[in-house]
Amino acid sequence: SSGINAESQSVLFSSNSDEVDDIFITCCAPNGCTVPSPVNLHQSVKLTSSSDQCVCSLFMHSECFEQFEESVLQYLKLSGRARSWSEKQRRQNIWSKRGYDLAFKACLCKCKKGFLKKDLDQVEEFDHVPVTKSKKKKVPTGLCVDTTA
Repeated sequence: SSGINAESQSVLFSSNSDEVDDIFITCCAPNGCTVPSPVNLHQSVKLTSSSDQCVCSLFMHSECFEQFEESVLQYLKLSGRARSWSEKQRRQNIWSKRGYDLAFKACLCKCKKGFLKKDLDQVEEFDHVPVTKSKKKKVPTGLCVDTTA
C-alpha cells in the first residue's frame, strides 16, 4: 500500500482502490492506543498539533481520547493555579486558553515535535442537526377587521 505520510505511516490507502472505505488511520494517542483497529473518522476526536512538522494522524479513537483527557486532567489537578479549581472547572477549562496554558506539557505528541490539543472546531457531522429559527408573524388578537367592505 502507498502512504500519505510515509515517515509515520499514519494514513494508508489500499493499493487496490482509492475509495474512502479503504483509508486506514492510526490513532495518535501519545501513551499508546488501546483499540486494536484503525480510527473510524466518524467516531473519532480530531486534534491539532502545535508543530507544523508533526507526522501523526491527529485523530484519536474516542476511547483513547477519554484516557488521554483524563491524564491531562490529572496533570491539571496537580499543577499551579488549577490545583484550586473544582473538577467541573478543570473539565470546562482544559481545552480553553486558560486551562491549556497550564496543561500543554502533559499533551506532548508521540512524534515529540509538538503538543496536542482538542480541535474545538471539529464538526460533528452526524450528531449536528442545524437549528433554524422561523420568524413567526405576529397576528393581532381580539380584532377582526373586514377589508372587503
